[in-house]
Amino acid sequence: MEQTKSFNDTLFQLILERQQLFDTYLLPKLQEEYRISQSAVKTALTVLIKKGVLHDDPYKYDSKIQDIEIPSDESFAEGEKATTVGRRLSQYEAMLDFLHNYYQFTCDFLTTDRINRLVGLGRAFAWESFSTTSTRPNTKGLADLIQTLRSGGDQLSISILNDSLTQLSKSSIAITKTLKGLAEFHRERYKVAFRKLVLASVPASPERYASAPHEVMKDVKRAFADGMKGQPFYTELVEEVLREEFSPDHAVLQQELLARLSASLGSAGRGAANIETLKPVLLDGIRTLGAAAPQLEQVLAKIQENHHLEMSVDKGFFDRLAALIRKAFSIPERESEIVINTLDPATQTTKHESIVYAPFVEDIRKRSRVLTGFAVRGSPTYQRVEAMEEQQILDLLTRHVAELSNLIKQLAGVDEYYKQTLPPGAREQVRGIKVELSAIKNNLVKANQCRAEYSSQVEEIQQLKKLGITNA
Repeated sequence: MEQTKSFNDTLFQLILERQQLFDTYLLPKLQEEYRISQSAVKTALTVLIKKGVLHDDPYKYDSKIQDIEIPSDESFAEGEKATTVGRRLSQYEAMLDFLHNYYQFTCDFLTTDRINRLVGLGRAFAWESFSTTSTRPNTKGLADLIQTLRSGGDQLSISILNDSLTQLSKSSIAITKTLKGLAEFHRERYKVAFRKLVLASVPASPERYASAPHEVMKDVKRAFADGMKGQPFYTELVEEVLREEFSPDHAVLQQELLARLSASLGSAGRGAANIETLKPVLLDGIRTLGAAAPQLEQVLAKIQENHHLEMSVDKGFFDRLAALIRKAFSIPERESEIVINTLDPATQTTKHESIVYAPFVEDIRKRSRVLTGFAVRGSPTYQRVEAMEEQQILDLLTRHVAELSNLIKQLAGVDEYYKQTLPPGAREQVRGIKVELSAIKNNLVKANQCRAEYSSQVEEIQQLKKLGITNA
């Protein structure tokens, strides 16, 4: 239960931290971006109307805005361009003004429906790819009209318009990024609520999920009707939770989930970098993982001492007799096995696991050597990693994080084994490893943060490339 409680506690804490990040930092910045956009649109409108390029909307002051209304982006006749684009841009400016003055920029107010509305508003004019070749009627129409003004030679008006368009492009990119992050946050918050209010009452297990997923889903829907009554049932998100809890690779999925939510504040406000510069982020994760090597060596030393203590404890008559017989007939010693209890995060039940002492210790020793190589820049191991492609490093980091996480679970079970199975007189001499395990866990979290930061920056760069922007 401790492992599942640790995962859930970490997950819930990260959700709370992400909400605080949005409410105190990102959403106030979003509101400011909308204010900047409204000011830039108003400036552009004033210039274009004054120069006679756009026709003013005579009805704009009679409109009483109740909520966001997305301007139409339907095609229009060439002769209606100045009037239609003028009316739609005026409506767009009014929506931005309404947003800044009447919307609450908090996670609870900006629900998924309102986010979708804001995304739709952002598509009314494609500022980030503003061009006369745009396939969007509003964007192309306004770009054509501005191009007409540019050919007139009024450098002051042209300069003012260029500044406004540049600012609108920057704000549009920032707004799109924040709205996308907020939508993802709402997805994960929904999944957390599902875990707390529904999943605990569902009779599910990895075996049942693998053999009868439809039956599990039926049970989920029945429990959902009671636990989250009145909430929409998002099949896609529910299936994500079930995979994260019951699929064979649930441990990796959980690690990836925590990594995504652990993205640092710095990456939230950082401009996109060139994709060639992102390998150092992954290498930082590799070195951070390697920093766990000294703690792992200490864990190995303590386990060996505890094993020696167990072997030196006075054995019973039949144990001593069996030892004498093996010695007399040159029968090799049986491999020492340790039966430990480990918690399966998927089923939230304790499982018995048998560990053969000698290969288990050898595996720890080998893993410690690998991690030491990760931590030393000049080592052959690190140089091989450094020569890899980014995707290979990402895969390597993900695999080692998952394997080390599983090893921590086993080591916790071994620690409890020695503390509980040795005779009372010997238990006081058992050397605990909780401090070292805690330090290793911290390294895992930091390594995941590096991985999350890398993924976030790659995704941002890919989005910018789709928009035709390669640098920010």
